[in-house]
Amino acid sequence: MEFQKPDLPLSIKVISVVAKLMNALGLSPTRLDEDSVCTAAQKEAGLTDFGDSYFRDGLRELLRSCQQDADLHPIGRMVVRDMVTNFLIQRLKLVEVREQEPEIFRQPLIPPLIVTGMARSGTTFLHKLLASDPANRAIPQWELMRPFPERNADPNEPDPRIAKMESALKFRQPMLPGLDSKHALQADAPEECIIPLGITFNSLIFPTLFPVKGYMQWYLENADSSPKYQEYKWILQVFQAGEPGQRLTMKAPAHMGSLGSLMEQIPDALIIQLHRDPATCVSSVCSLIITYHQSVSNHVDISMIADLVLQLYETWLKRNLAFRKRYPDVIYDVYYPSFVSDPVGTVRQIYSHFDLPWTEAAAASLQATIDRNPKNKHGKHHYSAADFGLTEAAIADRLKFFYGEVISI
Repeated sequence: MEFQKPDLPLSIKVISVVAKLMNALGLSPTRLDEDSVCTAAQKEAGLTDFGDSYFRDGLRELLRSCQQDADLHPIGRMVVRDMVTNFLIQRLKLVEVREQEPEIFRQPLIPPLIVTGMARSGTTFLHKLLASDPANRAIPQWELMRPFPERNADPNEPDPRIAKMESALKFRQPMLPGLDSKHALQADAPEECIIPLGITFNSLIFPTLFPVKGYMQWYLENADSSPKYQEYKWILQVFQAGEPGQRLTMKAPAHMGSLGSLMEQIPDALIIQLHRDPATCVSSVCSLIITYHQSVSNHVDISMIADLVLQLYETWLKRNLAFRKRYPDVIYDVYYPSFVSDPVGTVRQIYSHFDLPWTEAAAASLQATIDRNPKNKHGKHHYSAADFGLTEAAIADRLKFFYGEVISI
């Protein structure tokens, strides 16, 4: 399958030329070294303390991989630098808030609903349905990217973080043709936990968006997730403080391989795991990642992406299996065919399992969400295993230790 570079508007082409010149001159908008990004974040935030230094291992590996593996074009370098700097700023702000408002972190979490499972298995739609219940709260993308309010923001004006997120999405949209049919992005729509986990620099957000093979290998081998899930809990406490009384509803396939660390920090979390034919999930994820990578890089290595996606799922499912053996009654499993045939019934079963109150308001909100989001609302996503040098049989064989032997789909 060939992936053609998008025909970019003139404004993007002009920015690309300017960025190329900046890169040649070594100017800061395209620099990807640790000192430069950390200094820029400290200057913008007006803060200096990054807290626990464990995050620097991931930061250094990410920056090294960007330089050696990613073949980023100048705009790609600007996109990476902007994201890295933002997460460093949010990290500085987390340390500040913990020092200045410690009461936030003494408040116990209302047990959050956490959706996981293979990406493309229905996690996004289930997350939307759960979020539609007025008793629950999912976090919009603009807040996930910047959990901490900006200083001196006018409370009577729209939050400036929203405009920043909308601007970033608008800038990248021409470079991401067909993305809406694969995974539509909106500033005010709920998104994945891998975004705020960017502040730990141990997050799948980076290899999802950028072709950082070396970082991905580091991520897979870095099995100890305890420090990042400590900070994940702190971030959830910040979100809860913004709307006390509502149950947080979060989602990330990446949690699937780290449930032990997650449950150490949030032992009463309500875990829901979705299941779908792994060949469909793997192929769809490959297609999505290629779309992201081609927007920032001069070269897209399709076979490398396919290999890494398979390795990722194999690693996650093995860790998930080990967690299930240790804690056999924690996860509530949802199967894609039954979910799509009766989404409201599925959510009602989830509520019954976790002994959550089911209300008429919840039922009405769920149905309204379903009506507003028909299948293929943003166009049909076309893909097949063969597009990525794979076969459905090979994918099934690679993951049969879990699907087919442990979980039947």
